Amino acid sequence: MNRIIYVITMALASAGSWADHHESDNPFIGGGLALLDLVADDPRDYIARQKENLETFDRLGASLAGVCTAVSGNDSPGEMQVYSIFDSLGGAFNMWEVMATDNQIRNLQSEFSASRRLLGNQTWQIVKGLEGEIFESTFASRVVDVNPTNPEAYLQAIKAMERAYHENGFGRVQFDVHQPIASGVSGYYKVVVLAPTLQRLGETFAALSSETWAQDAYALVTASRTELLSDKAYHCEQIYQSL
Repeated sequence: MNRIIYVITMALASAGSWADHHESDNPFIGGGLALLDLVADDPRDYIARQKENLETFDRLGASLAGVCTAVSGNDSPGEMQVYSIFDSLGGAFNMWEVMATDNQIRNLQSEFSASRRLLGNQTWQIVKGLEGEIFESTFASRVVDVNPTNPEAYLQAIKAMERAYHENGFGRVQFDVHQPIASGVSGYYKVVVLAPTLQRLGETFAALSSETWAQDAYALVTASRTELLSDKAYHCEQIYQSL
């Protein structure tokens, strides 16, 4: 039975976000997410090598970590993200210092360089947390970058859409919202939709063209944002959890 872990979100500086911070049991409210963007020669081999070096994530101070491989919308084959989740934004930023100064980690990065090409680093602050499980094995995600015309209205619309999905047979589909911090991107928010499988992820968005309840909920989302800035789908695997 999957262990239910409430993860991945941040508190906004607004009053509404402050309320979320106190009303949610999510331990990662106000936390951060650090990402390494890369292209691997062999994604399966790269994931296997990451699993052989799980002590690295402990040295980085991560609470959860995993690997996502882009399956649609990617710019090149083998495009991947290694994610590490922290219970504070300071912890996420500290990861970059540890990576730059820890000799053991620097040596490991050097070993990886022969089979991958680093594209850059990203730091996300957690805005809205998952109100359900984060899958301990494999799962699927869709990540979109958006610029809301009204960020607070957009956040509330995402929450309403998640409720609509949960009320209509999509109880294991989760919506997450992050804000890029010093990440070199133009989007104000990143919205992450997680599902148990890629098929279920596809069915989630197929409902937008076939189900009235989904269309009504989505109309509130699109009313408070412009067009999508980027849109990618991933196959993900959690590989580390701190004790």
